[in-house]
Amino acid sequence: MVKSKEWTDEEVERLRTLYTSNRTFEEIAERFPIRTNNAIRLKASRLGLKRPILGNVFQMRPLMYKPSNGEGMSGYLFKCKECGSWIQVDEDTRNSTSVICCGKCSSFYQVLPDL
Repeated sequence: MVKSKEWTDEEVERLRTLYTSNRTFEEIAERFPIRTNNAIRLKASRLGLKRPILGNVFQMRPLMYKPSNGEGMSGYLFKCKECGSWIQVDEDTRNSTSVICCGKCSSFYQVLPDL
């Protein structure tokens, strides 16, 4: 069995900050290149850390659109998890947390900023 490297105080503090944030697990794992996903989850569990429960959340990795005629606002398209329709969000939401509503089924989503 291979002995793993001990977690540094800096890594533990980074894990505490990131694991309890709204970031996806993939984003968190990228910040620990020498740790496996299982090692990260195990350390978080041993520290008693919990991921936030967010419900319907979109991370800012949507499909970018710009009107073909060059006029109007640019922004993002998200697919509704409930009904599958597309939801248009203006580009200015990129820097702030906001709540959007699907025009077809009225499902609400929290849009997190691109951190």
